[in-house]
Amino acid sequence: MNAQDLKNSILQRAIEGKLVPQRKEEGTAKELLAEIRAEKARLVKEKKIKKSKPLPEITDEEKPFDIPASWEWVRLDTVTREIGDIDHKMPQTNPMGNIPFISPKDFTPTGIDFSNAKRIGEDDYNRLARKTTPEKGDIIFPRYGTIGVTRRVITNSKFIVSYSCCTIKMLSNSMDADYIDFVLKSPLITNEIHKYVNKTTQPNVGLKSIKMFLFPLPPLAEQHRIVAKIEEIRPDIDAYDKAQTQLQAIEQRFPDAMKKSLLQYAIEGKLVPQRKEEGTAKDLLVKIRAEKAQLIKEKKIKKTKPLPAITDDEKPFDIPDNWEWVHLDDIVIKDIKRGKSPTYTVKSNILVFAQKCNTKKGYIDLSLAKFLDEEKFKKYPATEYMINDDIIINSTGTGTLGRVGFFQKENLDDVIVPDSHVTIIRTSKNSYARYVFYVLKANQPIFERMGEGSTKQKELRPSSLASFVIPLPPLAEQHRIVAKLEELLPLCQQLAANP
Repeated sequence: MNAQDLKNSILQRAIEGKLVPQRKEEGTAKELLAEIRAEKARLVKEKKIKKSKPLPEITDEEKPFDIPASWEWVRLDTVTREIGDIDHKMPQTNPMGNIPFISPKDFTPTGIDFSNAKRIGEDDYNRLARKTTPEKGDIIFPRYGTIGVTRRVITNSKFIVSYSCCTIKMLSNSMDADYIDFVLKSPLITNEIHKYVNKTTQPNVGLKSIKMFLFPLPPLAEQHRIVAKIEEIRPDIDAYDKAQTQLQAIEQRFPDAMKKSLLQYAIEGKLVPQRKEEGTAKDLLVKIRAEKAQLIKEKKIKKTKPLPAITDDEKPFDIPDNWEWVHLDDIVIKDIKRGKSPTYTVKSNILVFAQKCNTKKGYIDLSLAKFLDEEKFKKYPATEYMINDDIIINSTGTGTLGRVGFFQKENLDDVIVPDSHVTIIRTSKNSYARYVFYVLKANQPIFERMGEGSTKQKELRPSSLASFVIPLPPLAEQHRIVAKLEELLPLCQQLAANP
């Protein structure tokens, strides 16, 4: 049960006469009705209110639940001083005016914000104001939009409410205004609204319908005790609400936090055990260097300048003894660089992978790719075509810089080239590209902060990526790490989808 359900349950028990016991000495609602009629008759005689039109009797079929024998079913208009609204004509707003003109948009979660409300002048106020102009203690009841989301007037300052609301004014002697307020917030009134709502272009509830709302009436003393009991338990409800809000926030964060934790455990060597028979990353590096040397000899890649040795200060955490810290450039077989600036056309046989293809949701969407002008295709050597298992890192763009994706295409014959806003990472055959992807994905928050240049166009430089240090396990362990991650990460997605 959430906090709102708990509030509704308590209010429902209150208006069913189940929150506090009945006391014979407090009299009956029938006796109270006589007092209410007498008070309203006096106000009519003093010309402070107009005489209400008779309302239909309440039939047994209308009564939604049983109430104590000492209570009575009445209509809302019976127990209020007056229910009314302003003239439907809109006033002329006046920045220099000093009278707030309130509508539901000025409602806060707990009250009314007068500071940003529209203002009107005295002339409009005098033209629109009636005896139902809001006063302290009254209840403002929206008739359009957020129908029935009431607010209590707690100020003596002069203001007016728009035609989208009505003002419910209280009797001073024979009713507890707080009890009326609680009834108006109860599930009963929600049902009454649904009963009477006009389903037009802008759903609304008419003034006459609001006056017809059913209202369970206890004796006055019992109204006071109901209010006191609700106020007594309100701090507990608020504490429950706060605790539930915190729990929901944790539940919402948990899948993402768990995903980050799994990735971090994986790259620290804590997700799967190390196995002596799988060798060491040092042995693996010998194979990778031999592979790169052969590619250089075949002139398939260029020899790069050696990077400085990795210092202890550059190592962000401890790794197992059989692992090695390496630069990203140490394990790639293609220069780490961006694609070319393309010339687009409406349709062609060549796709251009743009940064938006590397989606925020974490997958590659080639339907977002553009088409390359094939006249310009000759400037792209075959080594620049994107191939399966390439890792893509967005190099520019506020909100997209540093985003890491893993490239796979269904049709191997498709020719796709990267644009100048993405950087391609192509790993050695002696390392597992999927493992490297997860390492880089774990570091995505760091890449997002590594942009250099102006605020409007920060860039993640290829040289910064080339020198980035990553932890390298033996190849067999890389495969085991990926297998374990791909077993557990879907569970995080299930949690996110079904919190």
